[in-house]
Amino acid sequence: MSEDLGPDPVLPWLRDIEAEHVRARHEPGVQCRGSVALIDEAARLRGAASVRLGRAISLEREIETRPDRLALMAAAAEREKRQWQALAVAELPDGHGSVELEVRAGVYGRSASAGDVITYDAHGVHNTHMDGLAHIGADATWHGPIPVEASQTDEDTMVNWAQHGIATRGVLLDIPAVRGVEWVTTDAPVTADDLDAALAATGVALEPGDALIVYQGRDRFEAAGHTYQPGAVPAPRPGIGESGARWIAARQPGLLLWDFHDARSNPRHALEVHGLIHAIGLCIIDNCLLGPAATALAAAGTATGQLVAAPTAIHRSTGVIINPLLVY
Repeated sequence: MSEDLGPDPVLPWLRDIEAEHVRARHEPGVQCRGSVALIDEAARLRGAASVRLGRAISLEREIETRPDRLALMAAAAEREKRQWQALAVAELPDGHGSVELEVRAGVYGRSASAGDVITYDAHGVHNTHMDGLAHIGADATWHGPIPVEASQTDEDTMVNWAQHGIATRGVLLDIPAVRGVEWVTTDAPVTADDLDAALAATGVALEPGDALIVYQGRDRFEAAGHTYQPGAVPAPRPGIGESGARWIAARQPGLLLWDFHDARSNPRHALEVHGLIHAIGLCIIDNCLLGPAATALAAAGTATGQLVAAPTAIHRSTGVIINPLLVY
């Protein structure tokens, strides 16, 4: 008698996308490396050709480690936690997205030296980080297929991606600009139509292997005093919804960079876009700082640049903090 595992954790339409991906991209006996494998020589040359001014802009949010600032952040986090618990979220993961820095510095006569030890949680809604294939899975496997237990022994997605070289053309889609708003709101998730309109505004044809950069106005949202809720809260939030996720899968980007995450606007509050990690092996860079890049590219009269994202090659890592660079 088979064990009853309960309802399928994957949304039915994601299962359909997964099945089509397996038919089109998987080879018997060969582990699929997901969307990063679409970044080939042609994609890298497109990226290099998009550089016109020789300027570079970081898409990373700063990681705060100064003690006085951390104390303020801790107080704000406690207020935030009480807010989510008032919404019947019984428990939030302590330290999710945290970074701990121990600096060992000393003066030795006329010399000085220093070193540090860093411990971080690669995920959450704060730090800019790359999700590996071993981040979202189903049926005891990650995409590939990679057995979940390999994460305790020899899973090597980040090593493979680091050695593959994630450098390609980046195409920035400005959703608030085409909507005529400051930021994406909870009641209006980003749709396929929004993405079509934003892509049309660039005048660029998105090609497989390109880096899809989706600006949704999170910097303005937070500057106005709003807090972006963590993934542990099972409720809708600003972000990309189902039709937008389907659109992304159909365009086959080499990776996705965004500021807001999944809208979770479906009845199960499931992760519409993060589900593509398991379905098609989508490489995602969460929590990017995209407002300055959107402004800089618009001033330069372009929507493209060379996107470089070099993850640290750590065996068994489910994700790494990263500083994506856009050269334009």
